[in-house]
Amino acid sequence: MTESLLTTVATRPAELLVWSAGTAEALPPARQAVLGRLEAAPDSLPELAGELRHRAHGAYRGAVVGTDAASVAAALRRGRGLDGGQPALRRPVAFLFSGVGDQYPGMGAELYRSEPVFRAAVDRCCAVLGSDGCDLLDLLVRPVEPPRLPGDLRTMLRPRQVPQGPLATTRYGQPGVFVIEYALAQLVRSWGVEPAAMIGYSLGEYVAACLAGVMSLPDALRLVRWRAERIEELAPGGMLAVALTRDEIGPWLGTDLDVAAVTSPFQTVVGGPRAAMTDLEGRLTDAGVAYQRVGAHHGFHTRTMEPLGAELTAWVRANVRLAEPRIPYVSNVTGTWLSNAQAVDPAYWAQHLTRPVELMSGLGTLWRDVDPVAIELGPGEGLSSSARHHPACDRTRLARVQPGLTAAFAGRSETAGLLTALGRLWTAGLEIDWARFTNDTPRRSNS
Repeated sequence: MTESLLTTVATRPAELLVWSAGTAEALPPARQAVLGRLEAAPDSLPELAGELRHRAHGAYRGAVVGTDAASVAAALRRGRGLDGGQPALRRPVAFLFSGVGDQYPGMGAELYRSEPVFRAAVDRCCAVLGSDGCDLLDLLVRPVEPPRLPGDLRTMLRPRQVPQGPLATTRYGQPGVFVIEYALAQLVRSWGVEPAAMIGYSLGEYVAACLAGVMSLPDALRLVRWRAERIEELAPGGMLAVALTRDEIGPWLGTDLDVAAVTSPFQTVVGGPRAAMTDLEGRLTDAGVAYQRVGAHHGFHTRTMEPLGAELTAWVRANVRLAEPRIPYVSNVTGTWLSNAQAVDPAYWAQHLTRPVELMSGLGTLWRDVDPVAIELGPGEGLSSSARHHPACDRTRLARVQPGLTAAFAGRSETAGLLTALGRLWTAGLEIDWARFTNDTPRRSNS
């Protein structure tokens, strides 16, 4: 059994304050009233936050996140709260789960210390993984000091450039991302936020499948670990995100490279053997075509994965009990809803590994059929960015999609990032069980 790294649970290191009003004109005075209360009693931040959350809420909503009374008051004075200029509309919620590439050492460390539900989920996953779980737990939740960079460089250096050390390997990176995404989902669900639909990018679909009941948590973890170990035995490769459409990239691929994912109307991810990828980089550079390396050591979702196809199908058939989904989610393979037949077919997971990720079609399905507010549950914000900029997303509405964990290079608390996403979605109409949110974590002591 994997041992937790902690013997005590810390208090939540950031607070979410909310307020509301019946009209747009009454919202700024409501914010000022919160500021007045805080200035009159700065030591009462946790109590004030709890009081505000449990009041009846009007149609127009505002929120602010801070790590202490001074930071909250400063944000309120500057008008930097998350005030909604439109009435909140109750909408279904979608969970978005990213793939590998944005993981970083220590992701989840702060949440592991301060959120009992998150901590329990991580510990449970690592216990299933056995000896590998012991190593993984240390990689995920041991605090790591982020590089100290000027704000402009933090903006330029995206989280996908962060992976290093063991988490950069497929063996640890893929199970690590699964564990963090599953634990984040369990945390927000404990706050009463339940998904009406889900979509996962590459590995993220395994998290969606687990939450939907297609496979149990132990089966999903063992499958992800087995799959990662077998992928590491394949010849190395690479992936590039190229600023060309699917049709435009075709002539560049030659005989060795494949389209691995379609992530936006103007960007295609390609993958294949390492030598062919290096050659493609040179040709793109000479032609002035923009591209970016993806944090992967293999050509996922390409022909280079086909040697594993039959073996993966057989392993799933022998070791995983599959069931029809209880929560609908979008398939990477088809770009539309996973069917009951696909859910119980072991061969589907071989197709999932070897075929391109139809993300553009999948996001279109999600926006057209569900029209949700959405939260990305995983490291980074690449998937939420793709969802937000999809042509079918109506960005005139409030806070349609938010990243949930954006600590890498951001110089901010993981908790503050997650609560900011929660606050923005609440102003847009997301309903939260505030009693469970408050009782989930021990309150600060006055002693």
